[in-house]
Amino acid sequence: MAESKRRQKIAAGSAAAAGLAAFAGYMYKEYKKNFLVRGAEPTGFLEYYRERHPEMKTRDFSCPSDKKAQIRGLILLPEGEPQALIVMTHGYNFTLENYLPLGRRFTLAGFAVLLFDGVGCGRSEGMGIYGIPQHTLDMKSVLESVAEDPDLSSMPLLLFGHSWAGQAATTVACLGNFPIRGIISCSSSRTSMSAMNQSIHRRYGKAALLIEKISDGMVFCAFGKNAFLSMEDGLRKANCPAQVYHSRDDVIIDFEESFLAVKKALSDCPQIQFIEVDGRGHDVYLFPENSRRQREIRKELKKELEENHRKELLEELGQLMSETDEEKARQFIDFYKNCLRETENRPLSPLNVNAL
Repeated sequence: MAESKRRQKIAAGSAAAAGLAAFAGYMYKEYKKNFLVRGAEPTGFLEYYRERHPEMKTRDFSCPSDKKAQIRGLILLPEGEPQALIVMTHGYNFTLENYLPLGRRFTLAGFAVLLFDGVGCGRSEGMGIYGIPQHTLDMKSVLESVAEDPDLSSMPLLLFGHSWAGQAATTVACLGNFPIRGIISCSSSRTSMSAMNQSIHRRYGKAALLIEKISDGMVFCAFGKNAFLSMEDGLRKANCPAQVYHSRDDVIIDFEESFLAVKKALSDCPQIQFIEVDGRGHDVYLFPENSRRQREIRKELKKELEENHRKELLEELGQLMSETDEEKARQFIDFYKNCLRETENRPLSPLNVNAL
């Protein structure tokens, strides 16, 4: 009898271990679908936009990432002497192309703009996206490269980020003592893990808590302590004026778990403005109808289409991507100019990535 029970326990334990291993394998496959594959690729919009704006002055940018893959981007230049350098990158499933019109709007206001694609995305090298924390590491690599360039490092430094890039803009100060004079973050998650966990809860319901733990473990194994970088820690360490935008109806990044949680944590930081909006969805820098239609077209373009219909959709997409919400752009520009005035006499620390 005792031997029979022992065998039953062994069999039950083996079955549980096999089940757990199978489940972990399934989760790894799910993770690979999103992060160990190439992100969004160039669509041709850069060439489309350049043809329509031949006056736009640009030069190429590149620097090595921590993964040794080359990060590539563009520097947009104003007509005269730049007031400052705005470093921008992109959200998940986007590339620098999506922010070209806003970047050009910044140059018309007198700023230089550095736009770059993250590792595994757009024009940058890399077999795939490693995970959300990688974008912060890429921002760190870019800021280190800026610091080594006499022309770029001579300009006051400002950051802009939307969604995934909002995480990078608000957490990069955790990785080094960068001389940041102002930050704008739109629709960012509080931490990289919280962004993934919100998606997990939407997709898996009751099984979400277990899947969340496995997912957290995978991210930790890939990024160590960098998996836990938070907006509140980064904004405190940056110690500069910041604007944090979020729409109440954002279905990608939860308004309460991200925006309200960070606002509460940083209630003692008057230099940080928390700006809540409504009806703007996830892409708060765009007109809502523009964002909605762009997503519809991108979904449609994944299907088998007649060549003429595909060309029509691409032309419409190009026109939509070229639009800028002028009111939002003016708000961003006014904020950046205020940042430069407010921090004009503030001593800025030299770059020291080993300081923290």
